[in-house]
Amino acid sequence: RGRAARQRERTVALGGKPWKPRPTEETLPVFRLRDQPMQPERGVQRDMFWMHFVGSVQLFLPLDADAWAGVAEEDLEVRVSKDELAVRCKSKDLGSALDSMNGKFRREVNRTRCSFAIERDVRDPLGKRRVLVVELAKQQPGKAWPGDKLFHESIFNRKSFGWTANQTLVKQDAEADEWTILKPGRRSDVEDPFTVSRGWLCTELEQGQTDDLLNWRIVLDQKKLDEAMEKVPYYHIFGADCSARYFKFFIRGDESSPVLLGRLGGQVSPDMTFFELTTLTREVEGHRIVGTMETVPVLNVTLVKAPDSRGEWEEMLGVEQESLNGPQGTLEEFEQEQLRLQREPSPDREDWTPDDWADEQKERADAAFKDGSFRDAIVYYTRALRHTPLNEKLLSNRSAGYFKTGQFQLALDDAEKAQQIQPRWPKIYFRKGQALRALRRFEDAVAAFREGQTLERGNVEWEKEIQRTRDAEVAWEERRKAKAVAK
Repeated sequence: RGRAARQRERTVALGGKPWKPRPTEETLPVFRLRDQPMQPERGVQRDMFWMHFVGSVQLFLPLDADAWAGVAEEDLEVRVSKDELAVRCKSKDLGSALDSMNGKFRREVNRTRCSFAIERDVRDPLGKRRVLVVELAKQQPGKAWPGDKLFHESIFNRKSFGWTANQTLVKQDAEADEWTILKPGRRSDVEDPFTVSRGWLCTELEQGQTDDLLNWRIVLDQKKLDEAMEKVPYYHIFGADCSARYFKFFIRGDESSPVLLGRLGGQVSPDMTFFELTTLTREVEGHRIVGTMETVPVLNVTLVKAPDSRGEWEEMLGVEQESLNGPQGTLEEFEQEQLRLQREPSPDREDWTPDDWADEQKERADAAFKDGSFRDAIVYYTRALRHTPLNEKLLSNRSAGYFKTGQFQLALDDAEKAQQIQPRWPKIYFRKGQALRALRRFEDAVAAFREGQTLERGNVEWEKEIQRTRDAEVAWEERRKAKAVAK
């Protein structure tokens, strides 16, 4: 898609207004992650703390409410050279409050890609305290900065006297060339180039939790990942926004179509969020040669549970398919919309039976299946089965979802469970036969189709399925013999 199309989506998502985070006192402060962490991950120097990433270093200075009262981003002058940072307040004397943000770096930065902003502090449970954030783009991405101190600490700072007019002019010209005055505000996500869509890049999703952590593992398509890395560095492909109760994960340049978006099942520590691109070696599911292995790229996303939310959560992230299907704005705007919906009267469900709850999830599952979103359909069918675990239709439908996603053993398991509940239903034997055929259990597959044929004698499709199974068996035997000869 072109930039114009993406901007139209954002315009629709934001009600015709330009993209700009609009936090309010009602929403929670958001931690914005646009890079992958590297060692040393974080540290403290004087009054500020810092976080270290592959392509950048972020400095955070908590602002005292009394001293900083009335000070806005526009009141600050933030200048950066290749090896130095200078911050001052133009509107009032803050004394030594900014000393921690001034000094010479021990590594060089790319001053044209640095930024600063005043934001609400995610470490403040009430979201009242503010923090000055300065993001420094590394001149050498991937090279670690020293973990003990980011700034040189010295009483000496070399300068020219500039006693003569010529020396003064040379000094002024040199300073103008060396320093860049940063504009207030973070760099907008809209400026990120489009690299790849979630539908092309993200193929599978796994999730799990411990008492302390939430983990998502996203399996990626190697070819699409390689194409994306030809356009941008690997550490600039993904982004995440996290507040204490809401989470959004997306591909940069396609942030209006998030990969994950929803309300968390408890509270987390937002600034502890991180993701890492790595690989996974696993057995190829459904392969005709048992034990065949493959190595695939994966992205591990980790959130840290807040101290008072540790333990097992009933649900990690409440994701609504409608939210993922439509274009989305910022995490703050998503939270505002969720709060608005909570204030509106909800349907009366006090007299709902388990069947009613299951039907609600089944409708969502059926719609997802019809749209080809088979993994989402599996999720909704699973939720429906929590309410009615002995529903053979739900098991049959989830079996179809597993089959569509190549999870043939799980498809067979659901078909056999449904068979135990309703052995006289012909469709179950179709699901069972399909799964067995995919697992190369051809004789068992034929037997399953025969059982279905017995229950539905007038349907000629059963004989066709049996013939397809025989043909598949012959083709598989021929391939096996050809490989044996080749060896």
